[in-house]
Amino acid sequence: MLCPYCSVEMEKGFIQSPHELLWTKEPVWSFWKRSRRSLPKGSVVLGEARFFASSSVTAWLCRKCRKILIDPTDGAGL
Repeated sequence: MLCPYCSVEMEKGFIQSPHELLWTKEPVWSFWKRSRRSLPKGSVVLGEARFFASSSVTAWLCRKCRKILIDPTDGAGL
């Protein structure tokens, strides 16, 4: 995949976490498992953590301009 910012070839990899991966407009701090209904409106779940398994989503890294692209449908199936 070519970087949409600088047109250099990007590297395929993964972003991983022992917790679910979220995109939100504001930080959401909680130590407890959140339900999707408790997330702020417009939140996107990028990867769901499962029992004994971390969340993971495919990501593309551009080493030249240090941008990372994520397909949000890859980890959670919005």
